[in-house]
Amino acid sequence: MIKTGIYLILNTVNNKVYIGSAVDIKKRWRDHKWHLKENKHHNSHLQLAWNKYGENRFQFSILEECGIENLLLIERNYIIQYRANNSKFGYNINDPEHIFLNRKHNEITKQKLSIQKIGDKNPMFGKRGALHPRFGKTSTFETRQKMSIKKLGIKTHRRNNSKLTENDVINIRKLYHIDNVSQPKIAKQYLVSYGTINKIITKKSWTTV
Repeated sequence: MIKTGIYLILNTVNNKVYIGSAVDIKKRWRDHKWHLKENKHHNSHLQLAWNKYGENRFQFSILEECGIENLLLIERNYIIQYRANNSKFGYNINDPEHIFLNRKHNEITKQKLSIQKIGDKNPMFGKRGALHPRFGKTSTFETRQKMSIKKLGIKTHRRNNSKLTENDVINIRKLYHIDNVSQPKIAKQYLVSYGTINKIITKKSWTTV
């Protein structure tokens, strides 16, 4: 039976941990072991520890089973809880699979900027009618079309109209490239078209993520 969720790899010598998530946890563990034995693991910190202490010094366990849609959020919480992204306690350092950890500060910054523009702090506060910079101006056909599509709730492949978040995009690429989940299956999971998933995976969309 396939188990989806968060797993932990423990070094029993120094108690350092590596935390990850997978759609198929058992398969991910097999992949980890194979890459570590072949000295090809993507995480150099974990690889060096494996080479130094040996396979028998590492234990694998499941921290929590959860749905695919919650993988990234729960994984990040565990990484923070175990301080796995601190070199004194774990191996999740500069790990390409956990690049989303570096986005926390950006989100906080965005929230602060939003708060700064509330009410009379907003440069557009009180500017209505003739005072509004767009007073008397008409929108282009393209702009009006986009607004109509948005009001009708029609799904598009454009990032600005997408219901997907950055975490969704990171998780989609992780599902495809690491867990080998097919694009149609991912599309069904996220309730979007195959074309949307294909553009995300090939980086024709969401290029900055």
